[in-house]
Amino acid sequence: MPDIHPTAVVDPKAEVAEDVQIGPGCIVGPDVVIGEGCRLIAQCYISGHTTLGKRNSVFPGACIGTPPQDIAFDESSVSYVKIGNDNIIREGVTIHLGTKPETETIIGNNCFLMENVHIAHNCKLGNNIIMVHAAGLSGYVTIEDNAFISGLSGVHQFCRIGRFAMLSGGSAISKDLPPFMIADGRNDFVRGVNVIALKRNGFDLSVVRAIKNIYHIFFRSGLNTGNALKKIKDEVEQTPEVKEFVEFVESSERGVLTQGESSGRRA
Repeated sequence: MPDIHPTAVVDPKAEVAEDVQIGPGCIVGPDVVIGEGCRLIAQCYISGHTTLGKRNSVFPGACIGTPPQDIAFDESSVSYVKIGNDNIIREGVTIHLGTKPETETIIGNNCFLMENVHIAHNCKLGNNIIMVHAAGLSGYVTIEDNAFISGLSGVHQFCRIGRFAMLSGGSAISKDLPPFMIADGRNDFVRGVNVIALKRNGFDLSVVRAIKNIYHIFFRSGLNTGNALKKIKDEVEQTPEVKEFVEFVESSERGVLTQGESSGRRA
């Protein structure tokens, strides 16, 4: 049976796997599902229609499944938080329910959410994502696999951050950050390719070169978006990663970050 500390409050309606550890002062609501191997270290609060997969660790002060910070939210409606497997959720992290009925906030697998990270309603995080101290996501943000969000960064609602992208510390963005790129500052500052992450994750050198070519064409040539994409399609080997970049830009609704005013590039 679960190892539940005497000072924890676990609603009898909650579904808790047999080997779950729930430490002192934790509170678990009636509509919560906690999977095998999870550890609630101490004094965390899990409520709402929240599902934790397997082997997640939740540290003191974390609040998961609480109502969204949205004045239009109807507390009589049902919405969800769904969290995958092998995530580390550190002190003070907040993860909110979806804001509209039957919608959900989703965290994938093997994510590391450091202390005081905020994930607002209806965000969707993929796998292997790292968010550093006090990084915050507004509602409906999408973060793709292996992205890195540095400390004290803010992401505007409805933005997307692509796979293996990196947002530097203290940044604030209201446009999409394309995959494989590093952004810095307040919008319009793509600094380069996230080469270290690509090499660490086994990307072939020919693929890294192709992504570097994308960077120089799209962010450094001064071409507008349409002409830059055409040049990429015509001149860069169409690896899956190149196609991924192009599709990301073409599907952007908010527009993508660029090199900034100093590059002379036009949107």
